Amino acid sequence: MSIFEKGLITICVCCALFVVVSLPLIFRKVPRNPVYGYRTRATLRDDALWYEANACFGRWFLVMSVLASGIAVALDLWRGVSPGAYMKISIVLLIAPVVVAGLLTNRFVRSWLAAGRVGG
Repeated sequence: MSIFEKGLITICVCCALFVVVSLPLIFRKVPRNPVYGYRTRATLRDDALWYEANACFGRWFLVMSVLASGIAVALDLWRGVSPGAYMKISIVLLIAPVVVAGLLTNRFVRSWLAAGRVGG
């Protein structure tokens, strides 16, 4: 099995797990808790913000995970990069969904707070 095949399997399995983790957040099934969800001081203070922020995070996490899987499949088919470069790209593809979802959710929370929807 080549490094491309191993990378593809790893990325697709991880992204599938990311999708599974994102679904309860999207459907607002996760109450405030000490472990699971988009946890900030603001989201932990307000139920409405908690559910909206987590739904936002879940949607972006799902979208970015599917996108990362698609890029991994394309790279596996193309194989136009060196194995070393492929490894670096693979790491980015595994990290990008959570980073992008986190940054976009942070922007959402700040706009929610700026609109005065919850007490600071």
